[in-house]
Amino acid sequence: MSEFGDMSQRPFSPFLTTEERLANMEATISALSASNTSNSASMDRLSALFEKFMSGTPPNPTPAAPEADTTPPPPETTTPLPGSPRSGSHHLRPSPPPIYDGARSGGRAFLNACKLYFSLCGGSFANDHARIFGTAKDVFPAWKDFEDTFRGEFFLFDEVADAALILESTAYFQNGRSINEYIDSFRSLWVKAGYPDGRHLVLKFRRGMDPKLSRRLGSITTGRPHDEKIEEWLRIARSQDFIMRSEDDFHRRMVPTKAPDSRQPTAAAARWAFATAPAPAPALAPPAPRAPVAPAPRPIPQGIPMDVDRMRDRVAPADDHCFRCKKKGHYSRDCPLRWDVRHMLDDELEALIMERLARKDAVPADPTPSSADATASDAEEGF
Repeated sequence: MSEFGDMSQRPFSPFLTTEERLANMEATISALSASNTSNSASMDRLSALFEKFMSGTPPNPTPAAPEADTTPPPPETTTPLPGSPRSGSHHLRPSPPPIYDGARSGGRAFLNACKLYFSLCGGSFANDHARIFGTAKDVFPAWKDFEDTFRGEFFLFDEVADAALILESTAYFQNGRSINEYIDSFRSLWVKAGYPDGRHLVLKFRRGMDPKLSRRLGSITTGRPHDEKIEEWLRIARSQDFIMRSEDDFHRRMVPTKAPDSRQPTAAAARWAFATAPAPAPALAPPAPRAPVAPAPRPIPQGIPMDVDRMRDRVAPADDHCFRCKKKGHYSRDCPLRWDVRHMLDDELEALIMERLARKDAVPADPTPSSADATASDAEEGF
């Protein structure tokens, strides 16, 4: 727990690298900056509320007695300290302002904390000069002098111009912050810049918010807020952001259902069918007369199925050679001597002979005399 609130940060470890240390420091600085902006906006709103409260008739700071007591109160023999309230110990006592570290970014928050403490403990100070403690008490004769000097030293030179420049740039964008932090910082900037409520302010607010949330607000048709009422847009932005986060949590916690496998069970078998397919059965009838074409390539023998996938459409390197003709630059499947019986392998030659025999032994369904004579002459002149 620090003076900036609860922040989850990992302590520096001797095993962290320099990049990890720098990343942790940058994350810590970013969290402190966002916390300071949110705290400053909250203190500004509290200060405005207390100024309105103090402008009217303030209530009696002395609490009324719960019931009449006939015993006279004992006389006060001690004077209370300037920083402690005069009420009894059974009443709540506000905490004093935090110790100011001198950072200009926290000057406004410190001054607002002091004003809030003075408002809660108005009867604890004898005069205006009693609000100043320490060595500064001898330098400043009144609180007003201290406040003016403090504003000149630790406040921005021109807060109005600085807030207007931020609103005209992209520095005020949400950029991953929560919607509440974004609304607080945007409200603080437009109040400092003095921007009036209207369409221009609404457009700036929608331009800086998260794109997903901005598109969701733009698609609203029923119950859409007025385009010139910024408070209505702030209210609906909070509600829509809550709905979006609830929907994301709901869908994130749902158990994903596994889609059924639409592939056919024979797809894998068909993929490797060439590896286990038997030799082609002999045809029952001779093929119809047609132009001579090159015979179809016979399937690769069983036992090396992966050779098809790895060697198909692969160009032989220059230093490799064909095991058929022993020449370089191509594989045996692309060898020009592949269909030359003098260079065929034993299994290739055997398959070719069996195919030719199957064609010779085939008998047509309705043989003509000419075809029968041709078949007989081929059988006599053949093998």
